Amino acid sequence: DNYCTRALLSSQPNFQAQKCQLQETLEVARYIVIFYPVFHFELNFIEYFCSRVKV
Repeated sequence: DNYCTRALLSSQPNFQAQKCQLQETLEVARYIVIFYPVFHFELNFIEYFCSRVKV
């Protein structure tokens, strides 16, 4: 039941356009905010570095 609610909300355009509070606060303070995917190999410095060392 909770999954259906999340899926319904996440498909709404106004919900998708909403930024998280952390991002809004940092942008008001004029910081550049870049959120990367959680476990993206090429964007995770430690994983990227370790893969280069192993080669």
